[in-house]
Amino acid sequence: MGRLHGGDMLKFLADAGMLASMKVGKGLAVLASLDEVLFKRGANLGDIVTVDARVLYIGKTSMEVEMIARRGSETIVTATGTYVKVDNKFRPAPVGDIVVPETEEEREAVAKAMKRREVKVNKLKNKNTMRICSNDPTNFLRHRLSNTTFVGPTMTYDGSVVSAGALLKAMDDLGGTLALRYNGIDHYSPKQDGVVTVAVSDIFFYSPIRLGDIIEMNAGLTFVGKTSMDILINVNRLNMENQECSHVTTAYFSYVRVDPEGRKKEVPIYIPENEYEVELWKESARRRGAVSS
Repeated sequence: MGRLHGGDMLKFLADAGMLASMKVGKGLAVLASLDEVLFKRGANLGDIVTVDARVLYIGKTSMEVEMIARRGSETIVTATGTYVKVDNKFRPAPVGDIVVPETEEEREAVAKAMKRREVKVNKLKNKNTMRICSNDPTNFLRHRLSNTTFVGPTMTYDGSVVSAGALLKAMDDLGGTLALRYNGIDHYSPKQDGVVTVAVSDIFFYSPIRLGDIIEMNAGLTFVGKTSMDILINVNRLNMENQECSHVTTAYFSYVRVDPEGRKKEVPIYIPENEYEVELWKESARRRGAVSS
């Protein structure tokens, strides 16, 4: 459709944040969580897009990072995330530095980063078991899609641990494919409708994925609006050496159907039928603010 793929943009953002974190932390940093990603505008073929990342706050081993993609002076995608500095055994390591805001704008950005950090810490307080292999939360959904991937060197940062950007792109590819299938779109044509990524919910990464692991991803449709869809994506990893399974992440990706000119277009009506579909529908509606929590 002549547009930059949403998964590619996610990879650009994650990689830019990683590079900023590594520069400040003077060592390898991995993505621990990605706050809400908002796609404000799309990027088209031939556009020049710049991605900026800056470290706003430094904790003992972690860094709060802001990522912004721009086309000229126009902001097209925003995201924030937490990166953790790790040693050569991927254990958290002290950053050993501080960030001192110098302007009012920087002080406000740091204050917001601190608030986001507090919210994330509260969310994780009672999630000590999240590393345990997750049951497939899409199992009872009518519209679902699965993918299993072997982790080769091209998916890693340095030949040992998976790039968060590569994983996010793989998740978006799966979610986007399911959204296309739901809309009855099974091939590309310049005159064919398509779907675009518009948002990604908070993502927490509970277990690192290493070279030689197997990634199991499951995606399921949970909510449909007038022109948009929510896709729940769950990721587990299987260690081939000891056959241990670990939960990596679970997140909601939101897509919008568009015509060949990029205008929003209505999607087929979806009515949840079983109890589980109704439950996830309500959860998506709460996140969207469609109903009170």
